[in-house]
Amino acid sequence: MAHEHAKEPVDERLESLLANEQRLEARVRDAERAARERVAAARKAAEENERERLSQVDSAARREEESERERTRREIERIEREAADEIARLAAQDDATVERLARRLYARIAGAP
Repeated sequence: MAHEHAKEPVDERLESLLANEQRLEARVRDAERAARERVAAARKAAEENERERLSQVDSAARREEESERERTRREIERIEREAADEIARLAAQDDATVERLARRLYARIAGAP
């Protein structure tokens, strides 16, 4: 029976160690779960940031494209006005002047002196 008394403290210590191990394992599981949750939240935030960044890039590209279209439209209108003015000016010239200008233009294009 003296031997049974010796077993009790050992059993109590083993139970205490087992309880500590179980608490530590629970803490490790909790820490792992929390880490997975933080990683998932970070990935979600990164994906949302990427979508937002792409949305901003798309918006900027659309604004730039619209601005470029507007510049092109204004340039075309300017060229059309200048062409209409030149046509009106040439239409006001007599045939001999238009013929002389046409010969000069042809000579320039053809490379003749």
